[in-house]
Amino acid sequence: MLELFPEKECPNINAAFRKLHANLMFRSERAVVSISGGADSDMMLDMIQALEPEKNYPRDIIRYAWFDTGIEYTATKKHLDHLEEKYRIIIERIKAKTPVPLGCKEFGQPFISKRVSQYIGRLQAHGFNFKMWGNESFDFLYKLYPSCKAALRWWCNEWGPDSQININKCRLLKEFMIANPPDFLISDGCCKGAKKDVAHNFLRETKATINLVGIRKAEGGARATAYNSCFSEPSSKSEAAQFRPLFDITDQDKELYCQRRGVAHSDLYEKHGFRRTGCACCPFGSRFEQELQAADQLDPGLGKAARKIFGSAYAYTRAYRQFKAKYDAEKKSDKDQFSMFEDEI
Repeated sequence: MLELFPEKECPNINAAFRKLHANLMFRSERAVVSISGGADSDMMLDMIQALEPEKNYPRDIIRYAWFDTGIEYTATKKHLDHLEEKYRIIIERIKAKTPVPLGCKEFGQPFISKRVSQYIGRLQAHGFNFKMWGNESFDFLYKLYPSCKAALRWWCNEWGPDSQININKCRLLKEFMIANPPDFLISDGCCKGAKKDVAHNFLRETKATINLVGIRKAEGGARATAYNSCFSEPSSKSEAAQFRPLFDITDQDKELYCQRRGVAHSDLYEKHGFRRTGCACCPFGSRFEQELQAADQLDPGLGKAARKIFGSAYAYTRAYRQFKAKYDAEKKSDKDQFSMFEDEI
């Protein structure tokens, strides 16, 4: 396999194979491979199968698991069937402890990103008045809400001048929320109950020694920036280590690999131009409007369900986008008027 991806030509892929081999050889007595049905997951699974685990790691117990969040595309489920047939494996379908529809009712709806939703949710839980406390200092607000330090640091841009965590990294979000405080609960709790907790429980029940996941640094987002390397040691003996075989794989690496190995992705990618898969029409996705349109064609019932589950988050996101567009238009108009005034002078 390394001959197909020589080190000089494909250093990242070559290194990824070497690390994968080492972990399957020495760390995977009981391994769980998390399958999402997405493009990164497809590449990771193909790399594992290319190393012929039954032949080269006969003592390993490797289990493949897909975590059903309760709002998934039919195309994703069909792709899992295809992967099972292609590689002659069994992908266990693990049902959510708290499916996304129930999680949104219980905890709140997702908005922009997991981190943003977490901080807004914490502020809401403490009765924070977004309109009233828009321009107060962190020190002043911390005296009023001493149990909400991290979220207040986000709201007041106190994570450092160049921090990606500050609210000002979401352009005009603070100004928008001051003018339009949310009238519904916001939270990332749906992710936790539908996937994170379920995966954790599955790893514990199977006594997994290592969990392989298809996270790439190049994909960005909170998941990718949460790690500095491809490997995380377990925090206790009862937990599994986490290995991210694709961590250093770039978009170009992935495209090259899939071309040479003939890796085909689900119809969501191949036929409908999706850039990601996961919970259908999740408001965290910047292209949720396009996903809704696609869902209406692919899974009409799913699109209808998504609008019911995430309706408030969709409306709030649209209002935020309109707020930014209006601000930009007014700023451009003011600039044009000033230019005309200068010309007259």
